[in-house]
Amino acid sequence: MQKAKLLYLVDKYENELISSTRKYKSYYVGKIGNVVHKQNIRGIVSSNEYLYDIEFDDGARFCVDREQIEFIGENE
Repeated sequence: MQKAKLLYLVDKYENELISSTRKYKSYYVGKIGNVVHKQNIRGIVSSNEYLYDIEFDDGARFCVDREQIEFIGENE
């Protein structure tokens, strides 16, 4: 399974939102999770081709743009 590090959050207010694990989303910035889904959005949004679902060990899952993550290990 492909792994990725979450680099940043898009919206400044996301830092204050709490995930389903009762942790602030900002807790996950800099952490490594598993890429569990890759959705092709070509034609829907012109700036990105894919959205990625990244899931962390505690079960928290976030949908992010390619620019928000750094792949670890395997190639994209």
